[in-house]
Amino acid sequence: MLNVEILGGVGEYGRNCFFIENNGHAILLDCGVMNNRQKTLPNLTQAHVAKLDAVFISHSHTDHTGALPLLEEWGYTGPIIMSNMTAQQLKQFCQNTRTFQSESIGEWIDIRNHIAFQWGYNGHLIGSVWYKIRFFKEVIFYSGDYVVDSYLLKATLPIEDRNVYNVAIIDSGHVEKRIDNLEVLEEMTEYINVNSGRPIIFPSSFSGKTADIAAYLFQHTTRAIRVDPELLSLFENYFEAPENLLATKKTILQQFKLECLAKKAESENVIYFVPERDEAKLVKLLHKKPTSIVIFTGYWNRGKYKMKLFKNQYKDFFYKTHPDFHDIIALSKKIHAHKTIYFHSSLTNSETTFL
Repeated sequence: MLNVEILGGVGEYGRNCFFIENNGHAILLDCGVMNNRQKTLPNLTQAHVAKLDAVFISHSHTDHTGALPLLEEWGYTGPIIMSNMTAQQLKQFCQNTRTFQSESIGEWIDIRNHIAFQWGYNGHLIGSVWYKIRFFKEVIFYSGDYVVDSYLLKATLPIEDRNVYNVAIIDSGHVEKRIDNLEVLEEMTEYINVNSGRPIIFPSSFSGKTADIAAYLFQHTTRAIRVDPELLSLFENYFEAPENLLATKKTILQQFKLECLAKKAESENVIYFVPERDEAKLVKLLHKKPTSIVIFTGYWNRGKYKMKLFKNQYKDFFYKTHPDFHDIIALSKKIHAHKTIYFHSSLTNSETTFL
């Protein structure tokens, strides 16, 4: 009998961490902190860690990995399972990391006699995955952060078989929205082309959204694109893992690398991608390019900055990095678990049901 203990991530946006116990053994799904100044930890204890046989990490963002050092501090020596790309992206070294290669997608991988898993791409970030876990006789689905319509990345689902999911833990990050990402990209491009004489600045994160927007604008505008050095490793990851990309987009990334990232010449209407949490870089760039328009593409908006922007200095577009309302319903129907827990939103909780 599965006992699911939510240690963070349900009814809130961050510190995703799920403890699942069965027959005196336990697994952990992600181990993140809140993305606030305090970096609030999940409700993980040494008693939880003492029972763990395996830890599964969906991707490298800190709200899914930031509390991993606690495991080593509290004596955990079992496997910490993640994709090879996620392991590359992590800033902290995990001594017990066990990675899987792209060739194993869809296959059952044994961890112990009572634990096996499958994995697949979930479209959120290069290297990010979902898990299907067999834990004794019960089966669990964990979506991780899921994006159905990334411009560049694959998003798959488990192959249907006779296994019935006892529990599904599903991303509901954008439950309050209804968004078509391609339409957003088209509207964004039209706006940029109308403002052809003004530089464009995207405050950006290490995310699938950043790569999607940069690649689309490279393909659909004639402007030069400049990526801040702090974000360059993101694009290098995309070049290193072509199997994670949609087949039709691989050529675009190759051209992007050759023509955009290598281009050093400055022009007047450049599109800039700068780290969203480095306000000093944004202020410096705006001082250098005072006619720029800043485009915000998500929850991280102008209100987070101390600087003030006037109405003609910014524009808001929302690009989806989690499932919206319709995506959540469709994903829930396809997984069809006995019990579904929705995470990653203050608007959903363990008792929420859509079906």
